[in-house]
Amino acid sequence: MNKKMKVSPEGIRERFSTKKHLPPSDFNSWNDELSTAHISDALKNILEHDWVIPGVKPLKDEFKIIGRAFTVKTSANDWGTALRAIDMANEGDVLFICADKDDNAVWGELTSKTAQKKGLTGTVVYGAVRDVNAIRQLNYPVFTQTVIPNAGFPTAKGEVNVSLQCGDVVVNPNDVIIGDDCGVIVVPAELFPQIIKEALKIKKDESEIINKINNGYTLSEILGI
Repeated sequence: MNKKMKVSPEGIRERFSTKKHLPPSDFNSWNDELSTAHISDALKNILEHDWVIPGVKPLKDEFKIIGRAFTVKTSANDWGTALRAIDMANEGDVLFICADKDDNAVWGELTSKTAQKKGLTGTVVYGAVRDVNAIRQLNYPVFTQTVIPNAGFPTAKGEVNVSLQCGDVVVNPNDVIIGDDCGVIVVPAELFPQIIKEALKIKKDESEIINKINNGYTLSEILGI
């Protein structure tokens, strides 16, 4: 695809319904259209749950991701499983790592560089990472709960492409992962088209509210509070 071409959320929704993996270029305009806040509200409206990964934030505010989850379940003492997962994942995937603790980093500069060369969209770590400045300079999107200088060993004794439990959120392989400066959202793959349709409606409603505020109405008047 020409890098200058833009794909709307509606277009991405249609592509996700027919293709298992999408190239990163398909998401060029995504974050100009919808935010994790819109997605969270849509999930809450439809599922009565916001599906936010607790405590996870980007290493740099500008980092944004959207892609299918390639999952990793491992101990905080093992960064080898994440490395193995990079080789197994497809271009455009988001590597989603769930560690049992956050007392060792399971991700850093070398894994980020490897994932970037593979064409992954980004990495989410429910646990700890290190080499923050180096990752920022690479401009490879990494989202994490915490940062720590020490790491474990490349034992590669974890599991890949399995369901993960992150707080009260379940992440399944191929679920859609969306991240921006507010955090990370998981959208169940089978509900992605419905959630995006609802999120676009929410964005439209918010735009109408902003127009009314610009015309002199207060938010409490608009909402009838």
